[in-house]
Amino acid sequence: MIELYELRQLAAFAEAGTLSEATEVLHLSQPALSRNMKKLEEDLGISLFERSKNKLELNKNGEYALELARKLLDDADSFITRVRDFDRKSRTITLGICAPAPVWTLAPMIANLFPGMSLQTEMDREDRLLKDLKNNVYQLVVTHESPSGSQFFCKECGTESLLFGLPKDHKYAQWESLSFSEMNGENMLLMPDIGFWNFVKDRMPDSRFLTQSDRFSFNELIRASSLPFFATELGEHYQKTPPGRVFVPVSDADATVTYYLVCKAEHKKDFHALFAEL
Repeated sequence: MIELYELRQLAAFAEAGTLSEATEVLHLSQPALSRNMKKLEEDLGISLFERSKNKLELNKNGEYALELARKLLDDADSFITRVRDFDRKSRTITLGICAPAPVWTLAPMIANLFPGMSLQTEMDREDRLLKDLKNNVYQLVVTHESPSGSQFFCKECGTESLLFGLPKDHKYAQWESLSFSEMNGENMLLMPDIGFWNFVKDRMPDSRFLTQSDRFSFNELIRASSLPFFATELGEHYQKTPPGRVFVPVSDADATVTYYLVCKAEHKKDFHALFAEL
């Protein structure tokens, strides 16, 4: 029976070039390494080395055995990592999202319905989300358009509408609604990781946006400055916003979206309880 330690010693010998150098790497005596290489030959029933008085070299059999041994060792070395990764995936629900807000509602639902499972979320473009869903990178994705095709199953999982967060003394603070064009030219605070909502910068080309990715620091900027910022009615429900602001709805049609939770049709049963609760 071939042992992994024999293959490791064969690879170490080939890497070092000589028995003496290989023994230093392996922290093994030269007679012990010689015996193990001889045992490997006996186990295989073939010669692996060309032996001379002061030299040991791999023959053709040895070179081929070395090639196979390295492949086996690579698999063996990745064995633990792969098994642990498989276990992690079996206990993890992967969710791709097009915007931050859907996680605020879905995360507690998933935690309640799938106890013992962890949730891993990533934000990406909608076309990539659906592609990665088909390729099993994600088990679930959230899009802001209903996907076409029989390979998907989806259900509405909420809506979100943008608001302008304005200081109470802002010139538009008393308006019932505001459009992107009416606010164009106003400098704004903006969280950078907002998914597809990033299009708002294109709708206000004359505005400058000060971005801050840390939520605490972002709220401190709101508290300390008079710059407007974007908020949503969902954000108001799930995140505490500093006082001193009024919220005016954005009147443009694309400032209100419907979200869809999507899975592959073949996995619909796996997430039946989640879709039933939506």
